[in-house]
Amino acid sequence: MQQNTTVKVLRKTQSVCPVCLEVISASIIEKNGSIYMEKSCLVHGKFLIVISRNAGNYKELNEFYSYFMPKAIQQEEYYLCATTQCNAGCPICYLRQCRYSTSGLSLNQVSKFSNIKNIKRLTFSHGEATTNGNLVEMIKILKRAHKIINIHTNGIKTSDFQYALELKAAGLNHVSIQFDGFNEKTYKELRGSELLKTKLQALNNFKKLKIPVTLNVTIAKGINEDEIGRIFDYAVSERFIKDISFITYSNYEPKQDSMNKYIMPEELLKYIERHSKSIISQQEIILFQKLFYAYMSVFRKRKCFNYYHFLIVRTSKSYLPVSEFINLERVVSKLDYIKNKKKKLTLSTFLIILFCSLKIKSLSLFPLGVSIFFRGGYPMKPSIFLAITFATICDPYKYDSQIANNCGQGIITNENIYESYGTFLTEEIRKYRQNQ
Repeated sequence: MQQNTTVKVLRKTQSVCPVCLEVISASIIEKNGSIYMEKSCLVHGKFLIVISRNAGNYKELNEFYSYFMPKAIQQEEYYLCATTQCNAGCPICYLRQCRYSTSGLSLNQVSKFSNIKNIKRLTFSHGEATTNGNLVEMIKILKRAHKIINIHTNGIKTSDFQYALELKAAGLNHVSIQFDGFNEKTYKELRGSELLKTKLQALNNFKKLKIPVTLNVTIAKGINEDEIGRIFDYAVSERFIKDISFITYSNYEPKQDSMNKYIMPEELLKYIERHSKSIISQQEIILFQKLFYAYMSVFRKRKCFNYYHFLIVRTSKSYLPVSEFINLERVVSKLDYIKNKKKKLTLSTFLIILFCSLKIKSLSLFPLGVSIFFRGGYPMKPSIFLAITFATICDPYKYDSQIANNCGQGIITNENIYESYGTFLTEEIRKYRQNQ
């Protein structure tokens, strides 16, 4: 006997057709305990994309996010498109779909944008910034304007110690390096060549130069999800690493033959729970995410819904989860009360809730924790804290305009300033395909 399938529409949004990239209507639906994006193009047919395998968690977080996250606030963090060129040929890269649709920034343009006061943090990205011969000078210009400067890099050029030293001397604050594991087969599959030794050399240079590092780890199902534990252990042991982002595979191709590699951030949580032997639990990450939404709310900062966060504290031999220092259930119960009563969450109220939920063990971390807290969550230097992120990036399959409108990153190109990187990227791919 065939079982009836109940479909519930949670909300309506706009997306794009993954093939022609025309803007189309989409629905976020609940079906058989999972969440999907359902959309249909008149030319290319229907698409059903998995958004979450756990409808309960998704709905719970979506409710919190919708209530607490600030609306219509200024973007403070931007990517800088210094170049659209790259010295690698990663098969999974979005640049293959929009490489020539925009040009890099000039020194004069960087100088002009450096004077915009509401922009506090800038990351050179969208192409491989180190291929721009003016990068060192660009960093100097931005540092004179007192900006926080980061670069996204594949590590190829920064494996040269002298070049890494030049970036450091120019005032670079932070580096985010692609690091997908310790297996050359992974790099052959995702990056097109064997890059492990190069990346380890770049990391060694950053360590010697005391440049804080984020590991950006792309996880593709069936390729490197089994390396999550080893990468995590490496980040815990190496204290020059400030945080680690596990970023799920995105499909920018106008075909679905790579969809078997798809995995959403929530699915990554089970791997870290298993590896940590439940020291880090999926449920605690969900609770912390609610706390994080409230935190971003009171500091009026944008953050994408497709990012999960957690915090651990390094010890002399291992690590402890943030739940050892904060009673997350107590915090969330108080936030639940505010949400259910439709009250406004103020900074003072949030501080009281958080302070009353601290455990005795947290006293040892108080001075450092307070400093990071009031800086808006950005530790400038590596510390005993290690932030972990599980994220996905907008691609033509899962692009959701409602989420993209609150994107945590904008982008500055030679043509314009865009407040949503996800929307910009989708538009760039569309323009490139239309010109083919």
